[in-house]
Amino acid sequence: MLQGIDPPQAPGGNAIGRLMVDLGSHQCRFPLRGEGIATRFCAAEVSEADWLPGAPGRCYCRFHRRLTEGRGTGAERAAPRVLERLA
Repeated sequence: MLQGIDPPQAPGGNAIGRLMVDLGSHQCRFPLRGEGIATRFCAAEVSEADWLPGAPGRCYCRFHRRLTEGRGTGAERAAPRVLERLA
């Protein structure tokens, strides 16, 4: 989190966020504001298919997961086109 800057809100997320102890199963754990025990998280619903705690970004809603994923290297971005030509 950047000091003094609130991250973008996910559609369907809680505007003020929720504390970790108030989060239910399959709710986004993307940190919005605060520090330590006072950290507030997005709390938008995460689909069963997208929920995989322990894997990078897999306990975030799709909106916040897209923010955390990089564009990849040039070769990674070109891979779908290369695979399409090889098929």
